[in-house]
Amino acid sequence: MQSAISQPHIQLASELDAARALRDCLVQERECLIRAEIATLEELATRKTALVEEMNALAASRALALAALGQTVNAAGMAAWLDTQAQGERDAWRELLALAEEGRELNRVNGLLIHGHIGRNGAALQVLRGGGQTAVYGRNGQQAVASSGRAIVAG
Repeated sequence: MQSAISQPHIQLASELDAARALRDCLVQERECLIRAEIATLEELATRKTALVEEMNALAASRALALAALGQTVNAAGMAAWLDTQAQGERDAWRELLALAEEGRELNRVNGLLIHGHIGRNGAALQVLRGGGQTAVYGRNGQQAVASSGRAIVAG
């Protein structure tokens, strides 16, 4: 019987589980960003980080297993190993690659949503600070300072 480390196919199921969980986490993150449920994002970020760490560990384990089988640790080595496996393993690998691409796209969209929130928050802060005034210069060449900002009273 071969050890688990020399059988990369054992890890593909775990990698798929982690990739699906990461995709689901990214979808939840997108939904929270759309609804502006910012408080939930910290929990999702912690979960997302743990899933990425798990996926990195599984990928490293797969690389060790490929090397133990005498394969190169790259796409060509994985393809060579898959050529010796049942269709189910090849399907699992294709699904894993598709999930990785889907995750990249979800992450890109979430980044755009975050950028939008940051922009809106920055604009709101400018309004509160009285920003956005255009510079007006008097006859003496000095900038005329007009105070049209909003007063903020604490208390």
